[in-house]
Amino acid sequence: MTVSYANGISILQLIVYFPSLILSAFLVYRHGFRTNSGYIFLTTFALARIVGACCELATISNPSTNLFTAAAICSSVGLSPLMLACTGLLSRANLSIEHTTSRPALPAMIFRAFRLLTVVAMAIAIAGIASNMTAEGLAHPDIKTKIGMILYLVCWAVMVLMLLVIAVKRSSLERGEGRTLLAVAISSPFILVRVIYAFLIWFLHDSTFSILNGSETVALVMSVLEEFAVVITCLGVGMTLRVRGKQVNRGEEAAMPAYPQQWTSKP
Repeated sequence: MTVSYANGISILQLIVYFPSLILSAFLVYRHGFRTNSGYIFLTTFALARIVGACCELATISNPSTNLFTAAAICSSVGLSPLMLACTGLLSRANLSIEHTTSRPALPAMIFRAFRLLTVVAMAIAIAGIASNMTAEGLAHPDIKTKIGMILYLVCWAVMVLMLLVIAVKRSSLERGEGRTLLAVAISSPFILVRVIYAFLIWFLHDSTFSILNGSETVALVMSVLEEFAVVITCLGVGMTLRVRGKQVNRGEEAAMPAYPQQWTSKP
């Protein structure tokens, strides 16, 4: 059995994402399932990448259409969880600002609208890809796929705008919470490169960026390594953050008293 370059990339992903899945699951347990933690999305992302890599490796002995379809769909869900994880960190920073000033930098509805937009982008992109998984269909993608990619670019722009708005009030952040903004600032350029790569695949008819037989090196540099950087950055920051108590502010989750026990520490 010969292991190809693409198979080697899949093996590399398994090496990175199995520990990432365990660590992100730990952070979900540590920080909770709330969307303003963001780590539930990293868990989803790591799981999707593991499944996709396993499907790709399975095509070595069984090159079936179903396995290629599963691998392509798992690949297409990547952008949404990464952006949601980053905005989860922004939501946490927003809550910290509200804690100290009684006014958030952004209303909670902005975060809810952003989550809806990213889910819609993902659903449309998957629907477009799954509608025609033939070689011809992938070479000339459905219009839904292109719409999904455009929405992803819009999501990225909105995420950066949210980062800038919150960064203006970073002086009101509680001690140690500024690293959430740093994580998003570091991750944003990598996510942009990943979005550009998706655009080149679905909009540019070029063999270098073909989803079927494109350059594995380009995919590694513009997609795989970018995703590694975002996941590692967010997980690294998550390990350093204090644990938020169960009570949260009424704008983000529910109308309940929040503070003075907003932050707690586990032994």
